[in-house]
Amino acid sequence: MKKIYLIFEIIFLALSGYGQPKKENPSFFFAAHQPLTYQKVKITQLIDTTIENKLLQIQVKGIKGLAIDQIHLQELERTTEASQIILYQQNKVLQKLQVPFWFRHILPAAEIADFNGDGITDIKFRIYTGGNGSAALLNYKVFLMSQQNKYRVFSFVDFSAEKEYDFNKDGIAEILGCASTNYNGHNYWVYNVYNWKNGALVMVSKDFGYPLWTKVDFKTNKMIAKEIPDDIRLTTLRSFPMEYFVR
Repeated sequence: MKKIYLIFEIIFLALSGYGQPKKENPSFFFAAHQPLTYQKVKITQLIDTTIENKLLQIQVKGIKGLAIDQIHLQELERTTEASQIILYQQNKVLQKLQVPFWFRHILPAAEIADFNGDGITDIKFRIYTGGNGSAALLNYKVFLMSQQNKYRVFSFVDFSAEKEYDFNKDGIAEILGCASTNYNGHNYWVYNVYNWKNGALVMVSKDFGYPLWTKVDFKTNKMIAKEIPDDIRLTTLRSFPMEYFVR
């Protein structure tokens, strides 16, 4: 008799949950977590009359864990968006990395942290793209990631200024990518989660109950949109964030 009651209970629980949207895992909601701790360094413009285009410097001299002591950001072309990131050690060029964007509207501070858990310091800075309305929120997130004796650069275009987190405390940062979408006439922000592994971004959204949707109300993006059905939410899984670039 107990077995029959148990079977009916299982059927009832299954039917009561049928058709209901599966909720995102609130324990990994970024707004409920403390972001990584960063060391901030200044980004300043250099005046060099021998260089026609814009030249910036990230002041990293004396930063513990860095194999470089100077970073220059130099725009290359006026007609095509292209720039160079030049890494120095004791006034010698160690590496040059070309990227497909300019450094206009760059925020005046870079953030220093170990994003990939290899014990070597990495660097992040952001560049606003300009625009009106929600487009004004678009910004390039640019990361210089340590790779033994050199660095790789990766970037993507993002709607948020969210920090990076370590949800599972494994020493590898969870990097958020934010896009926008519309469902039933309402606008939402859609967050996916990435790790930097083996020289590339890897999508790990499902490990943390993402993609996560929040409501667009121009006041806060910290309200989870719990009304979104699971099958709809999962259509917004993205292998890479917008305009992902790596070199």
